[in-house]
Amino acid sequence: MCVLNRRGRARLLACVVCGEATRCEACGATVVGHDEGLMCPRCDTVRPSICLQCHGSRLRAVKPGIARVRDDLAALLPRARVTAIDAGSDSIPDSDVLVGTEAVLHRAGSAFGHAAGSALGHAAGSALGHAAGSALGHAAGSGIGLVAYLELDQELLAPRARAAEQAMWLLVRGARLLGPRDDGGLLLLQTRLPDHEVVRAAVAATPSVVATAEWERRQALRFPPFGGVAELSGATTAVGAACDTLRKAGLRVLGPTDVHGKARALVHAATPDALSDALALPGIGAAGARGRLRVDVDPRRA
Repeated sequence: MCVLNRRGRARLLACVVCGEATRCEACGATVVGHDEGLMCPRCDTVRPSICLQCHGSRLRAVKPGIARVRDDLAALLPRARVTAIDAGSDSIPDSDVLVGTEAVLHRAGSAFGHAAGSALGHAAGSALGHAAGSALGHAAGSGIGLVAYLELDQELLAPRARAAEQAMWLLVRGARLLGPRDDGGLLLLQTRLPDHEVVRAAVAATPSVVATAEWERRQALRFPPFGGVAELSGATTAVGAACDTLRKAGLRVLGPTDVHGKARALVHAATPDALSDALALPGIGAAGARGRLRVDVDPRRA
């Protein structure tokens, strides 16, 4: 099983001739690989696979998606049945190799074929390269012999406050599918950050390494449980009015941003109590009267 949280054929393409990153001719956003050529995820514009800078037709995948990885593995392992799986897949066919987003961790289980032998495992391992890993966790096996996390760095370095915690949870799910260490399963991590706390925790089978680092990081940044964070989402007018109220109350507000007609903003307070008091201001209720307003608070309070 290969896990890569990147759908489609390629999330970033560059021209082989001039090196220019492919972008949308309408809105300038990065385009992604599509069955019909290139598609913009922002405005849905579709165009042929041609570089706008030099008009070259040879593009390389800088960030390949699971469909492209499936094709590459199928070429490396011509006798294996390789299948791509994501959250939208209807079912999991009998396969030797599964390539998917994290949804594959939830859906595979006993559906994974038992035909992948040791030779197949060694072939897949050599193709991944530059990896460091170890099995951890103790749970009932599922017949899976190898769980490989491709480009784990995109999870470790994700621009999310809980990136390390979420990356560790991904590894734990994969380890549970492998079963006890004595079963001989292999958890393979492709990373350029072998000293990252998540990788060290996996190698040592000690999740507390991540917990300790995360605790110190959150304390320094005043993130929950030391500080309070809330996400505002909903109608643009409502979110904008709520942000103005919270800024006047002295809170740090990032945003709002508008994506596909839905506004979002992040609010940070030095303490959970300060966040609760600010969200109870009359201006927040008045903002909610302007349109749909959703407030998600961390940590949650009764």
